[in-house]
Amino acid sequence: MSLGRARPPLDLRESLRRVAAGGIPLRAEERLAEEAGEHQKLFTSDLSVSEFLLVRDAGCHPISQVMGSCIYHIGQIPDYKGKTSEITVISDAYRESRRAALARLYQEAALLRADAVVGVRMRERMITMGQRGKGGDDGGEVIEFTVVGTAVRAPWITHPPNTPVITDLTGQDLWALAQDGFEPCAFLFEFCRYHVWHVTKDISGMTGELTLASDAVRTARDIAANKLLAQAAKFQADFVVGSEVSLELREVPCGYGGCPLDDCDIDVSWFGTGVRRIPGRTNAHLELPPLMLSMMPLGRRASAVIDAEDDADEVRIAAEEAQEAALEADEDASEDAGE
Repeated sequence: MSLGRARPPLDLRESLRRVAAGGIPLRAEERLAEEAGEHQKLFTSDLSVSEFLLVRDAGCHPISQVMGSCIYHIGQIPDYKGKTSEITVISDAYRESRRAALARLYQEAALLRADAVVGVRMRERMITMGQRGKGGDDGGEVIEFTVVGTAVRAPWITHPPNTPVITDLTGQDLWALAQDGFEPCAFLFEFCRYHVWHVTKDISGMTGELTLASDAVRTARDIAANKLLAQAAKFQADFVVGSEVSLELREVPCGYGGCPLDDCDIDVSWFGTGVRRIPGRTNAHLELPPLMLSMMPLGRRASAVIDAEDDADEVRIAAEEAQEAALEADEDASEDAGE
């Protein structure tokens, strides 16, 4: 990149028009063109050192850091007081905000002619809550969803031309999958906002389970899981791995003035990566049921647990050996360059 060269004036109206149409700003296109152009001298990445070495060992060449963001306003929604069901307007809004952010990250990766985006990190937050504190019939929620990842060239990942594969797999996860003959094929996400009317009715003086709330949690989870599996089937995934599921239940006012009973809202947010066998690679292991939603935490997750301790040790040792080999290759290359 030429740091001293003055940039030409930016057509702000055209840039805003592109963003409004779901595209990316003009300045972002300029940055990506510089980082992936024929005179490329460096790249930006959010990979850790270990991730970078293992990603490269897996046959991936980092190109540039890419991102996407969307701030989304939820307007007035239909009256749902007195109902127990999914609030589809809010669920759809969360899905659309995520889709828009990921679409912008995808566009940046496509401009770089990347094969994949790895190590995608996500952040979502509530900027403004509706006046009733429940995304109520007055609407008013403003939500933000941001994704950041590293675009890579990886010829071994199969995909149609100009359609990079997005994945939240860490560099360690991607390397381990590649060793066993698997490749990512899609980033999957789903959201469900489920509302329970008068969740505290008929419990006066009793001690026991709030069955309306428990049943609603299972229902909301099933709605999200079934839609996630439908996405996985669309992308011809064999498994869904690295699943991150968050569930939030909160008590909210009924909405009718003076009503002593409360309702509750349940939010289920689900992310995962669809993976499949690399074409032409035979599976030496026992076949497992397709589209299995795995809850095995991997990579950078603090609560990482792998049930098969022997397998976990083998993966760790192999990863350390690959990392050492990559470091030795770097040292040899540096010595050769200095001679």
